[in-house]
Amino acid sequence: MTFISFNPATGRQNGRFEALDADQLERRLQQSAEAAEGWRHRPFAERAALLNQVAAQLSANRERLALCITREMGKLLSESLAEVDRCARECAYFAAHGQAMLPLARSPVTFEPLGVVLLLGSWHFPLWQLFRVLAPTLMAGNAVLLKLADNLPGCAREIAALMEAAQVPAGLVTSLAIDQARVAELIRDPRVSGLAFGGNREDGARLAALAGQQLKKVELELDEAELHLVLDDADLEAAVDAVLLARLGNAGQQGIEARGLVVTPAIADDFVALLAARLAEWRPGHPEELGSRLAPLACGRQREALHRQLAAAVDEGARLVAGGTLPEGDGWYYPASLLDGVSPDMAVFRRPLPGPLAAVVRVRNEEDIVSLCRGLGPDGTARIWTRELARGEQLARRLPFDRCLVNPDPGRTYPPGMAAEEHFNIKAFCRMRSLRISV
Repeated sequence: MTFISFNPATGRQNGRFEALDADQLERRLQQSAEAAEGWRHRPFAERAALLNQVAAQLSANRERLALCITREMGKLLSESLAEVDRCARECAYFAAHGQAMLPLARSPVTFEPLGVVLLLGSWHFPLWQLFRVLAPTLMAGNAVLLKLADNLPGCAREIAALMEAAQVPAGLVTSLAIDQARVAELIRDPRVSGLAFGGNREDGARLAALAGQQLKKVELELDEAELHLVLDDADLEAAVDAVLLARLGNAGQQGIEARGLVVTPAIADDFVALLAARLAEWRPGHPEELGSRLAPLACGRQREALHRQLAAAVDEGARLVAGGTLPEGDGWYYPASLLDGVSPDMAVFRRPLPGPLAAVVRVRNEEDIVSLCRGLGPDGTARIWTRELARGEQLARRLPFDRCLVNPDPGRTYPPGMAAEEHFNIKAFCRMRSLRISV
């Protein structure tokens, strides 16, 4: 099998990368298992030193890594640089604080590493989805196998080079160019003790079921629903600022199901008008050029699917306010688009596709909001906009979602679902052992 890398800004090939064959994969897996056995016994100081070396290499090579992300996934170069920087900070964070998160070796309860952990990354955030798990997993004493999304073979090669430059011991962090059949083989292999996956719910369920057959530990970071609920007394400027970042940042490919912008009657027209005016400022531009605000989509098929979904919504009665046309020329660009009058039974609301599209759903009152949200299940985030905090809190307590935010900071730059202060659990790929001595 050959992995082909494309540049979303041009639609042309970056290069071709050969997948590992069965013998090559077996050698890497065995080397990883041997590295895990040695690494589990290394002191925390040595683990921390290695993570600091990785952080230093991320910082030293930030421009090259960011260019690779941009030329393979398409996001703005500024966004790619921010992603690399955040990975470096995460490695440094666990180097500094990881030991304090785990009990001392002489404690009656200890957490010991599982061994080899397989990390499957998403294409939305090529490095971050891996390093957010890699840093604590290494600090806990595990070895790591990395599998990036199929459209990121160049990034996978860069990670391998980065680990070599950081003098990571052979087999401790291994980047794999393999297809889905090989991934399934790894999950079944007894030398692999855990699995972490970031991506859509369907793939997550399939992989978790496969790992569950082997009774292996699984950690999932799945795409979840996100709604903005804009009440009559909302600060429209703040709400629109947040919506623009959520729907247009990373070209709308945030790893969430951007369900819709639910608005109440008194401010609906003003909200749509302001949002349309602000969307016009976000014009597609080459992701490597300073001043560009809207990057291309990651692949051509995704752009076609998004356009079909938008057209279907218009056919079903939604009103196209902005965008909605396929640009001519090279690359997989799509304009910032806005639909008004979307109904909850439309696919653009029920199963929204990644891309720079905002869909406005008009409701009569807060009772309609509660009824609408209760039909969506608990896995999601509601962002409530109101000047009356007590009103926002009261509404939040009636909603089913795991996470409700009243007037969230519109200036946040982190991916939805992972706030700045949140970190992956360092104990996730450890087993708890207890010791009791009777005298």
